[in-house]
Amino acid sequence: MFGIGFTELIVIFIVALLVLGPKRLPEVAKTLGKFYREIKSTVDEVKEVVIEEPKSHNPPVEEKLSKIDDLEEELDRQIKKEKTNQNAEPKREKISFKKGEKVNEPESEKS
Repeated sequence: MFGIGFTELIVIFIVALLVLGPKRLPEVAKTLGKFYREIKSTVDEVKEVVIEEPKSHNPPVEEKLSKIDDLEEELDRQIKKEKTNQNAEPKREKISFKKGEKVNEPESEKS
């Protein structure tokens, strides 16, 4: 406790007994105990707020990485879909109004 050994604690107690007297020493010790307890509980609350609350708001790194991986996969799927849509030429049939004629010729070949 504060780097104070047993002998230093006894010396402090004797000096306090001489300065305060036997009647006031228990009252002062009781007041100091309450003060110490109050300070300790306040420090513990501050530690809890500073250390614990940010953990609850921020997801773990693994969770963030999995979300990034999911987004990358979705983006890759969308890019592949767009590429296939751009590369595909529409298949059009040339329709003739003559009876029984149907020619499968793309529009780009006709000139």
